[in-house]
Amino acid sequence: MLKILLVEDDYLQRSYVHQALADSLGAAVETKTCEWEFQRDFDLIASDPPDVAVLDMMLRWASPSRRGATPPEDSTPYHAGLRCAQKLSDDPRTRSVRVILYSVLPKEDIPDLWLPEAWVFVVKESDCQNLIDVLRDTTA
Repeated sequence: MLKILLVEDDYLQRSYVHQALADSLGAAVETKTCEWEFQRDFDLIASDPPDVAVLDMMLRWASPSRRGATPPEDSTPYHAGLRCAQKLSDDPRTRSVRVILYSVLPKEDIPDLWLPEAWVFVVKESDCQNLIDVLRDTTA
C-alpha cells in the first residue's frame, strides 16, 4: 500500500486532500498540521518513512495554540515547506522519499524559489486531480 505523508496547515484542504488521496489511490495518508509538528515527529517519520511526502509550500510554523513553539530565525511562510523537504532529503533514513511541494501559487510567483530536480512542484487545484495524476506517475 502506498504511504503518503501530507503536511498541510489549512484544515479544509488537509481533510479534502487526505480523503481524495485515500479514495483515489488507496493510500495510507498520515497528516501533520504545521512545520513544528513535522519537526517534532521527524524521528518517528524517519523510522518508518512514507513513499511520498506532499508538503504545503506556504506552511505555518505552528498552530496558534502552540505556545512556546519558537520558529527558526529564517522562518518565512514561503520556506516552511522547503525546510521540511530539505530535512527529508538530507537525512539518510528519508532520502528516498519522493517530495511533492504543493502550493496555491505558481512557481514563478514564489520569490527566490530553487528546487532540486528530484522534487516535484504542483499547483493546488480544487479537485486535486493534478496531484493525484502526479502521484500516479511518480509511484508507477
